Parts: sequence; structure tokens; C-alpha cells
Amino acid sequence: MNSLYYNEDCTDFFYNHVIAEGEARSTLDNYIDRIAGGGVTTFLCNTNAQLVNYQSDVWQPFWIDFDPDGPDDQPFLAELHARNGAVLTANWRRLITSMLALHQQGIDYPAHVVQRCRHHDISPWITLRMNDVHNNEETWHPIHSQFWRKNPQLYRKGYTGYFADAFDFAHAEVRDYYWQLIEETLERYDIDGLELDFLREPYLFSKGEETEGRQILTSWMQEIRQRVDRQARQRGHAIQLGIRTPSRPDVALSLGIDTVEWARRQLVDLVVVTPRWSTLEYDMPIREWRQLLDSCDVTLAGGLEILIGRHPSAPKHQVTPEEAFGAAAQVLHDGADSVYLFNYFPSGWGHDHFQQTLQTLASPAELGKQARRHAVTFCDVVGPEGDQRYPAPLPASGQDLTFHLPTGSTPVGWQAELHIGLEGASAMEQAAPTASINDSEKLAATQDSVDEGIRCLIYQFPADILDEKQGNQIKVIASDNEPLEVVSVDIRIYPC
Repeated sequence: MNSLYYNEDCTDFFYNHVIAEGEARSTLDNYIDRIAGGGVTTFLCNTNAQLVNYQSDVWQPFWIDFDPDGPDDQPFLAELHARNGAVLTANWRRLITSMLALHQQGIDYPAHVVQRCRHHDISPWITLRMNDVHNNEETWHPIHSQFWRKNPQLYRKGYTGYFADAFDFAHAEVRDYYWQLIEETLERYDIDGLELDFLREPYLFSKGEETEGRQILTSWMQEIRQRVDRQARQRGHAIQLGIRTPSRPDVALSLGIDTVEWARRQLVDLVVVTPRWSTLEYDMPIREWRQLLDSCDVTLAGGLEILIGRHPSAPKHQVTPEEAFGAAAQVLHDGADSVYLFNYFPSGWGHDHFQQTLQTLASPAELGKQARRHAVTFCDVVGPEGDQRYPAPLPASGQDLTFHLPTGSTPVGWQAELHIGLEGASAMEQAAPTASINDSEKLAATQDSVDEGIRCLIYQFPADILDEKQGNQIKVIASDNEPLEVVSVDIRIYPC
């Protein structure tokens, strides 16, 4: 059976809807209906960042201390308004007002999402972010919980930067705090699955304590598994346990996330391997994961992020359907059981465009008919801060450069294009480089243009020279003595 996992962020619905009096139920129903129309088979409802989007008995809701009729300088908003102005304050007000309105109209957000998913025969899950750090550099921001504000002694130690003030899960107080949310979720909501999202954030322990932390986290996961199984017996149906984990096995392990061991011990049923945020990752080692998990009874899903950037400092944009199709085709080709979408918000696409894109991603047969794009990108979680085990392949400088890019299987008779982006002081004046794919004859550029300061070169070739087993070796060779500054390398495959 084809399946498509869809992770719904805890804020998107609320940011993009004004909840009129008496219309909370229908507004939320329409939103879920739109996603259901895309062929989603498993809906993962995210209920938390540092705060929760429903009236919890154990965690603070987003709207705590907020007066929807009060001014922008009320204590809840005053600092945000003073520092960021009216526009961002209005956005935050809309978010919190919508959450509060849903509650005031008697709608328990995750409970109603579960109910509406079952109406569409979609499997309802709840996904919990295990160490969210949104706006940690802005300690005054209303996104932060009182637990985070009042317990700096529970932060990670030895690191600096954006993730330094994430919680250290070596502390029992941190695990107990998240346990309360896990237990409430299981007791209150009749779900088919619970996902623990360790990509928000994967930085879970103090410097040098990740190996010891691995044992702590494994023991804790065993307790969670037992709690999930106990709830399943009470409900009278199975409840699965899933995780989102860094895209590479050794990276996950280095951070204290022993994904393979958890699978071997039957602690998890779903393993989602994925980048964190910065980009789609087209060469995730799905085959290696498949081999490591071969004896385990788990579903392996390949995670697709909504952003793409060719290298860490490159501008990022929302993926196009062609870019999403390329990434989905690749993870399925390499052995993933399913495609998993993260932050593919309906608000970011036109109505028909959104549903058509999801319908294609939900169907391997339809996916195989579509033009698609594959890109050299990068691994955005490489280990504890400062780890350099996976240097980004781009940007690259030199006269003779080689890149690796898998593209999966290609229908007979299709055509392909290699797209190269050049940057730098001499990029516009240089002779166009030649290129080759898998030691093919040298290819000459057939199109040469400039887009936002990047020189864009296109080389056409028959798709049958692509290597679906080993991936493709792409060589870019300077035609003069000037080194090339390559900032993007893509392959586009399309029917003739």
C-alpha cells in the first residue's frame, strides 16, 4: 500500500486563519479536508514547541497571560512590540488569538484533528518536538515557557551559539518534564501513533557527554515504549512509536540518538531519516539505513524538507514540485518504505497546486511519470557543534571539479539536463566550462544566462547515461586557465 506521511506544524493553521465566532469547527475541518484531498495517509499533528496549542494540564498553552482585547503594550506582548514593531506583533497576536478562539469555542485542537482524520480514513498521530529552541537568542520572546526561563541550570553546557540553551536530557528533570506531555498525549488522545521529533532539536546533551547520554536516552525510550504499549492495551488497538532522526546513522549516534539500537530492541516502529531544516538532502544514505534496519520490524521513511539551498550560505527557497519529486523518487528508489513531508504547508501553495503535488508524492506510479529535479545539496546536521565530518560539496573552486549526485531510475527514452551555476568576479567573462556525466563524451553548454548574479549553464544529454545503481559522477572542467567557482549542480530529468 502506498503511504504518505504529513507532519503539520503546531502553528501554521493558526497563523493563517482568523477564527470567527461559531466557526472554529468548520474552519478546522476545511483545513484538514484540504490536506486529506492530497492523498495523505498518515497525519502527524504537532502540538508543541516550548508551549502547546491546546489547553493542557501539564504544559503552558501559547496564550497564557494573553488578553485578546488588550493593547500591544500589555506585558505579554510589550517586549515583542518594542523590539520588532507592529507587523510582527500583529502576526503573533493572530496566532495566539486563533489558538485561544478555538479553545473558547470548545474545540480541543488535537482531539478534533484526530476525529477529522478518522472521518477521512487517515491514520492520526501526534508528534512532539523534543527540544524546540525557536527564538532562543531572544530570551524575552513570548514563545518561551516558564520552565525554560526558570531553569538555566538544565541547559546544555560547553557549547555556544543558537543551540547552547537547549535542554540537556541527562537531567532527570528535563526527561520528567517531557514525560508529562507524553503521558497526557497518550491518555487524552485516541491516536494510532506517537512520534518523538528529535530533529527539533538533535542537540540533546552537554559537550563530551553524548556517549553517556546515549545510554540515558535508550533507557528512557524503553520506558516510553512500555507506556505506549500499556496505553495500546487500554485502547484496544495498536499504538505505534516513531522518531525523526538525523539523516546519517553515525551522526545520529554521535548526538546520543541510537536509532538502530532502538529499532533492534523494538522500541520504535517508524524511523524517519531527514535533514533538519536548511535544505532537501538528495543523497541521504537510505540504502545504508535499510541494511542496518533489515532485521528490524520498522517502517523506514525518507524525510523531505520544504526548503532547498545548494550550500549552507546559499539563499533558500521553498521547493518546487519538480524538486520535491526528485527527492521523493530518490528515497523510494533507495529503499525507503514511504515519503514523509515536513512543513509542506497548504498556506505556501495554491489550492490545486498543493493537492496535485501531494497526490503525486503519494503515488509512486504517478511520481514516475513526472519531470523531476535532483540537486547537489548538503547535510545540515553533521554531529555535535564543531564537527566537520561531512563538509558541504558546494561551493567548490577549481579547474577540474567532480560531484556525485544520485538520480534513481529513469524511464527509457527520457531526456536530461545538467544545470551548473557559476559565481565569482570572473564568472561572467570565463569561457563556458565543459562537462561530462559518468565519463561520457564532453558536453558543451546549450544555454547560457544570468539569474540574480549567478551564471546559469545548461547541458543537454540523453537520460540513459545516468547510473541508477551507483549514482552519477559529474565532472565540470574549465575551458581556460581560470578556476571555476561552482555554486550549484542540478540534473533535471523529463519525458521527451
